[in-house]
Amino acid sequence: MIEENVLIKGKVNIGATVSYIDKDKVSPAIIIITGSGEADRDGNISGLKTDIYKDLAELFVSFGCVVIRYDKRGVNESEGDYSTIGPSDLVKDASSVLMYAKTLKFVDKTKVIVCGHSEGAMIATILAGSEKTAGLLLLSGAGVCLHDVQLYQNRLISQGAKKIKGFRGIGLRFQTSQKRADANLKRLYEKCASAKGDTITLDKTDLNAKWIREHGLYSSDDYVNMLIKYKKPVLAITGTADVVMDYKIHDNLANVPNVEVYTPMSVNYILREIDDDNNIFNSLAQYSRLSNQPIHAGTKNIMKEWISKNFIY
Repeated sequence: MIEENVLIKGKVNIGATVSYIDKDKVSPAIIIITGSGEADRDGNISGLKTDIYKDLAELFVSFGCVVIRYDKRGVNESEGDYSTIGPSDLVKDASSVLMYAKTLKFVDKTKVIVCGHSEGAMIATILAGSEKTAGLLLLSGAGVCLHDVQLYQNRLISQGAKKIKGFRGIGLRFQTSQKRADANLKRLYEKCASAKGDTITLDKTDLNAKWIREHGLYSSDDYVNMLIKYKKPVLAITGTADVVMDYKIHDNLANVPNVEVYTPMSVNYILREIDDDNNIFNSLAQYSRLSNQPIHAGTKNIMKEWISKNFIY
């Protein structure tokens, strides 16, 4: 695999990596849109290295695709202010990367697939409503809005706290009441919706109001309807051990003709098979430990089969 670092011109300049095997052959392309937070194009953030997007790029190249993964606005080599970005900005940047991909002579312009992970799956779905894409590969985030994701996480935190023994468990249970967390989340969305600026201060903490406000415009039903209208091939994958996204949201996609759903058992947010009790409080340590393991074999095979039958033949 050959990798080239590039700077993609757009509303802001975007740092990206193009991965391929042979420039003399025209191939399908996959654009990887990263999840929320300040992780770089490889999937790494200060204190946590997962290489999830780098690993996916290597897989997709081995399947016969050109792959572009990039830093989101204000992260690593991309310009802009991360603290004030919203989904609208992320869609614009993804559009710039998509347009760039179609200028590459070794990319089949009719077969550019968008792969979104976590929040990236939401951005990929919105993008597909305004730009020509060949298909969507949605990992840990198909057909769900941010607000429902946060409610799911509140529930897991509350449930996880009940399993922790000793004084730590007592303290966590006091701090993680689901009812209180859900009420605080509602208050946050309401305050961000009424805010005039891009940021607000809540409980002495500066927050990105634009990000919450714009995400609040979309419900889970909205994302499902976008996928229904899309018509083109979609593969949705969320593991049963994912503590960021609720795999049961796949039930909403069961009757969407163009969407294939895969729900691998005991597979987590970074597409690895778990080896512990999967408590949400230990998830970061789990990601760090399992990142050296290969992506789950069943997930790898399903993605290869879907890409091959729809775009490589």
